[in-house]
Amino acid sequence: RAVDIQNATLAGGVAIGAIANVALNPGITLLVGAIAGAISTVGYYYIQPILCEKLNLHDTCGVNNLHGIPSIIGGIASVFVALAAENTTNTKEIYHYDSNGNQAAVQF
Repeated sequence: RAVDIQNATLAGGVAIGAIANVALNPGITLLVGAIAGAISTVGYYYIQPILCEKLNLHDTCGVNNLHGIPSIIGGIASVFVALAAENTTNTKEIYHYDSNGNQAAVQF
């Protein structure tokens, strides 16, 4: 359905928003966005009915699948980006801790 493509595109943008302050390889951004879009679409079909039936949680607008799950994926990706970042002047301006490991631990 066309709405699934639209929601997956928005979910990818939400996930990338967590790591948007770092200049990334386009392949990494595509991977993170594709994972978030795929999981968001799966969430609409499988997770949303379970939340409705088991927890009586009615997410009529799909906020959990469009913003909640992709933001968690983006947060997890930001930990790995912080670990993989090189210690350059640019990363020292972005990150506020003395090493990539400390920054990743704080973001986790």
